[in-house]
Amino acid sequence: MTPLIEYLDRNNFLKLLPRTGWLLQGVRPCESVADHTTATALLAVALAGEVNQAWAREGLAGPLDLGRVALIALLHDVAESILTDLPKRSAQLIGAQVKHTAEATALAAVVGDLAESATIQSLWGEYDESSTPEARLVHDADKLEMVHQALRYEVAGHRNLGEFWEGPRWHYQASARLFAALQAQRQ
Repeated sequence: MTPLIEYLDRNNFLKLLPRTGWLLQGVRPCESVADHTTATALLAVALAGEVNQAWAREGLAGPLDLGRVALIALLHDVAESILTDLPKRSAQLIGAQVKHTAEATALAAVVGDLAESATIQSLWGEYDESSTPEARLVHDADKLEMVHQALRYEVAGHRNLGEFWEGPRWHYQASARLFAALQAQRQ
């Protein structure tokens, strides 16, 4: 049971770890990484349902696997329990390859002794590389959840959150439609 206890302990840090981008913009208190991960997973499953209603129009060979979507979404930020939440400006400064290597190393340290370590690392690898339709859906959900959170903070009176709305590229039409609807609420 020791590996499971260590895994619980490590992931408990995600509940305490604030999302750094919000802190850098003066949002206090702000959501934790665990808050974001939970919301991303919930959105990913619902968004996958939308995509699955028209999977052929979305360019898919078949419907998305909701179980894989949920697992990838739940696991996508586990490495941050060691690496912490790197804000966009830090990630850009160190570069994609350095960030990838650090996240892969951190994830291996967190899950290395678990019975399902290989499966977890494989699912995270799918996310990191956007190599499957489910992983690409989770990337969309991750960005959309952040945009929604920015909207909620703006409604609460926080300013200077424009950077969180900039530059998204969507893998699915349903994601683009949701983003447009969130933008409409912003105006």
